[in-house]
Amino acid sequence: MLSAPVVIAAAICALILIYFLPRIDGVARKVYGRYRRRQRNQRQERERQEQLERRTQGQ
Repeated sequence: MLSAPVVIAAAICALILIYFLPRIDGVARKVYGRYRRRQRNQRQERERQEQLERRTQGQ
């Protein structure tokens, strides 16, 4: 069985985590959005380059 100080410390940690979860979630969403946007931009740039190469090779 766990001693009282361990249980109290775990409860305090859980409360702190619950308090900060919305902030952590907001930051994580922002970072993930930037990552997705960067990936999308890179993919679009690759597709543009491929189209340009196909057009120049066809002429």
